[in-house]
Amino acid sequence: MTDQSTATTNQPEGRSGWLATGAGVIGALAMTSCCILPLVLVSLGVTGVFIGQLTALYAYKWVTLSFAAAALAYGFWKAYRPVPAEDCVDGTCARPIDRRLMRGVLWGALLIVLLALAFPALSPFLLTF
Repeated sequence: MTDQSTATTNQPEGRSGWLATGAGVIGALAMTSCCILPLVLVSLGVTGVFIGQLTALYAYKWVTLSFAAAALAYGFWKAYRPVPAEDCVDGTCARPIDRRLMRGVLWGALLIVLLALAFPALSPFLLTF
């Protein structure tokens, strides 16, 4: 009975942290949809007319950037904020969420967002090799 009450009280915290992490990853993927995603698809051998149409998403770059920045900020806040000591007194912290994995995923998503932001400026240098 105690294990079930511990799991149910811990579940919303874990869900909201992973939801924030997932939103950050989706924002990072949305940032790559105009510039990096077509290059990756072509290099993997995926071809088609739709790849040329992905450049039309460049007009929404700032919308996806603001979504990604907000989601990543919330995710980092959830991943790095300290757990209050009074929450752990009754044993609800017996099975904490894996914050190390969450932090790794968030840092990877942040790297993808920064790469997508820098890609238009770096692409002339990359194409010369």
